[in-house]
Amino acid sequence: MPRAMCPYVPHTTYEAQSTPAPLRVCVIDLGTNSFHAIIVDAYANGSFKVVDRMKEMVRLGDSGLAAGRLADEAMERGMQALKRIYLLAQGQGARSFFACATSAIREANNGGAFIERVRDEIGLRIDPISGAQEAHLIFQGVRREVDVHAPSVVVDIGGGSVEFIVCTGDTVHLATSLKLGAARMTERFVTSDPMSAADQEALRTHFREELAPVLAAMQEHDVRTLVGSSGTVKSLARVCLDQHGQGDTSVFEVDVSLDAFRDTLGFIVGTSADEREALPAVALKRVGQVGAGAVLLQVLLESHAFNKLHVSAHALREGMVVQFIRENHERLQRIAPYADVRRRSIHEVAFRFEWDEKHAQHVASTALFLFDRCLPWYAGPSDDGELLEYAALLHDIGYYISHSDHHLHSRYLIRHADLRGFYDGEVDLISLVARYHRAEHPLPAHPHYGRLSPHDQKRVAQLAGILRIAERLDRSHYQNVTTLAVGANEEALHIDACTKGDPELETWAAQQASTLFEDAFGRSVQVTGHRGTNTRPPGEDAMAYSLMHASTES
Repeated sequence: MPRAMCPYVPHTTYEAQSTPAPLRVCVIDLGTNSFHAIIVDAYANGSFKVVDRMKEMVRLGDSGLAAGRLADEAMERGMQALKRIYLLAQGQGARSFFACATSAIREANNGGAFIERVRDEIGLRIDPISGAQEAHLIFQGVRREVDVHAPSVVVDIGGGSVEFIVCTGDTVHLATSLKLGAARMTERFVTSDPMSAADQEALRTHFREELAPVLAAMQEHDVRTLVGSSGTVKSLARVCLDQHGQGDTSVFEVDVSLDAFRDTLGFIVGTSADEREALPAVALKRVGQVGAGAVLLQVLLESHAFNKLHVSAHALREGMVVQFIRENHERLQRIAPYADVRRRSIHEVAFRFEWDEKHAQHVASTALFLFDRCLPWYAGPSDDGELLEYAALLHDIGYYISHSDHHLHSRYLIRHADLRGFYDGEVDLISLVARYHRAEHPLPAHPHYGRLSPHDQKRVAQLAGILRIAERLDRSHYQNVTTLAVGANEEALHIDACTKGDPELETWAAQQASTLFEDAFGRSVQVTGHRGTNTRPPGEDAMAYSLMHASTES
């Protein structure tokens, strides 16, 4: 039957810009408990690829937070840790460094002396950042990985401070840093092990007083999503999943059940240090501090009605990378038009592997139009159109490795590209649809395809069948097809292509590639074409779509 849905126009063409070789950068977060470093390849288009991660336990704030002074032993541990990080990063080709000092150093009256010593002995410049700056950097990191279009609060529990960011999409309503870190609160309030009821109540009273402005902002902006970005939240979420039979699930892949999380917080607060040490998810450095962090989260959950908890893999360090790229690359970031986390991640991968942008976008537009016409027959949800689009955008990135078997290379690159904002199952589907855009049909004997359920195998086969036809309709890679008219009924799909030049190559190639579609959908395909400016509607149930329009509309 005729469908009233207008085809989705997903792409905008931007002026071409060459992408220079990446700059290898090491960013270092000097925290109260530990120093974290990541080495990245930073690209002028705003994207980056993590090359390595390093972590050094220094306990810089040991017994020094209340006194406001870094102990000599702590500073020596910090110096040795930074020397190791600096040498390892240089050995991996890092040529630029960006180091930020947070709570323990910025508050210590000898923090400046430590920074000067690092500069003199190692040659590394450290920028002490304010709490507000730290909060904004954390937000920049989280925003790259987590969808916060709905009103959200980001909570990063460190050793000395806790950062809160109340936001809606890119709009930050409140960004603040409070001296409520787990190490600081433990040192100040916790006097017994396990934590006594009196200690718990003292913590709760203090938290309620200090959190009043944050809770007011959350109430004002109707926040319902809690995003945790710290090691403390990650550890507690890990304990929660372990306790509820999800030990094999990454804390970053799922939304954590709030009811289950409340139970875990109560369990942690009631345990002794020895009992917490026996939990694989609680690092040794957090054994004595995680209870205070759990009480803070209890107060948050008691004081505000959330409906979702998500743990972010990105935080301050990733935000520092974003800031470094912004400060060191004057030209407009090529990736900037893609504000959505998932779409930006797909395009970062596409740019990284030197995609044929015009071809990929033309194929994606064609595939989405065909998908819309085939939706009544499709085995999966309509949302799979988004995954088909991403597979189309990335289907040829395997050329970055080799022309031969490039479809196999595309699957590997997509699967291991660390795409953000996707569940593993979605990445599997995207990678397999791209893999089957050419060559053999999907077979259960193929290892990656064979592991899928029969239902998901059907989804992959149908989407790949659509992608094959769309890809062949740009067989020349010159965007010869300008307009499509598609007629659909219960027995067949009829595609008529209007072209700028001779239509023979595209129509022949698309017809030859239609067998997977026919097998997967149980319907025949007929592809015709003509040169000119008007489509020939193939039957009364036809819909026409201008690909020229799709590639230029903003």
